[in-house]
Amino acid sequence: MDIKVEVGDKGAGTIPYESLPAFTYLFRELGFEVQPDTENQKVQLCSALHGKRIVISSDYDVKYNTFRKHLLERKVLEYIQTFLSACGAKVILMDEKNESERADFHVYFSLFEIPGIKEPILELVHNSKSANKKLLDIFHYECKSTGTKFKSNEVVRSANNPFINIQIMYPVTTAEDFWGKLGEKYAMSITIGILARFHESSPLSVLSLVPIEIFSNIFVHSENNEINLEPAMQKEKRLSEKKKFLLKKPTITKRKEAEVFLDYHIFIEELEGRNKIKLIGNLHIKNIGTEILRNPVICLRSSPSESIKISGQILPPNVAETLGVMKNEETKGWKYMNEEWFEEMERGETWICPIQSKNINPRQTESLTNLQISVLQPEENSNIRVEAFVFFKEQDLEISSSNQISLLLTKKQ
Repeated sequence: MDIKVEVGDKGAGTIPYESLPAFTYLFRELGFEVQPDTENQKVQLCSALHGKRIVISSDYDVKYNTFRKHLLERKVLEYIQTFLSACGAKVILMDEKNESERADFHVYFSLFEIPGIKEPILELVHNSKSANKKLLDIFHYECKSTGTKFKSNEVVRSANNPFINIQIMYPVTTAEDFWGKLGEKYAMSITIGILARFHESSPLSVLSLVPIEIFSNIFVHSENNEINLEPAMQKEKRLSEKKKFLLKKPTITKRKEAEVFLDYHIFIEELEGRNKIKLIGNLHIKNIGTEILRNPVICLRSSPSESIKISGQILPPNVAETLGVMKNEETKGWKYMNEEWFEEMERGETWICPIQSKNINPRQTESLTNLQISVLQPEENSNIRVEAFVFFKEQDLEISSSNQISLLLTKKQ
């Protein structure tokens, strides 16, 4: 009588009934869960990660940050999902925060490109039930091999599931250079660390984390799909004939996304016993998606409208084309969008658009510079506020600024 061998929900061949005890003992020592079922003439093999539910996601608690590399962050997570799924785990890549999601392990990840630092830094935060010495040792070793500074901290956090929080910061570089030198290695290093988290005490149990297809190299599959132990010389010959395992690289979803933010300085000048208040700043539009964004339209909304005047290097529509060409600023110039721009400003809205057609490529930042905001009635009690919105009509995309200008003025008693 032959016994069918099943790995997960896939058939892997057969073994003679009399070899079932030795087969069971061997694969249990290798860390597999072995379930003989002689009544149905089969034996079930499950890896150490079989049935384990691992959630991987971006770190939702990290605040919106212009240095965050969302696209590369997603790519690293997709590689980790591919690696762990091949080991038998159920890996859930989450796009949105879901507190009710139950998991045996949760990995939070964030990636930042930081100007001014000279070497990459990996910070690992964990709670007491999520990390063991083996995991920490592996992260330390993997970071050392990539020239990455490693920091780890244990925190007391109320969490239903074991978790680790990984934050990587690296010097400014192109996306291609980052992925070629560091990105793929980080995905592998994080995966190895997660595997160590599930590694049982038996030294051989780590073999159960390897995809079961690799073990097929030690067996001969005859035409009737039976499995027999193979002599070492024949095994080496067959190994050389095996096709190399190729990891299918995950496809990256196309995204239309941007972030908008303001930077500004406040100038206060005392003139004839009165304070003159002026703000000078810039509005930045950064394409953090994968698609080209075309022809941004800016709306500056101010309140109270009668207390604020907005100006800068912005031309009226009727002279914009002529002056823009004369100054050779076809791709950099800005103009008021409508002929009634002055009336719109008095109502609290200023609409601005490029003089000529303008494209913002992925990872590119376009800026409206030298924006000047004058406070006309600084003596009165008032809360001055300016918000910014950017519209891309062709892409049906609207983005509000991640920050706003807010100035509270109070009258001296």
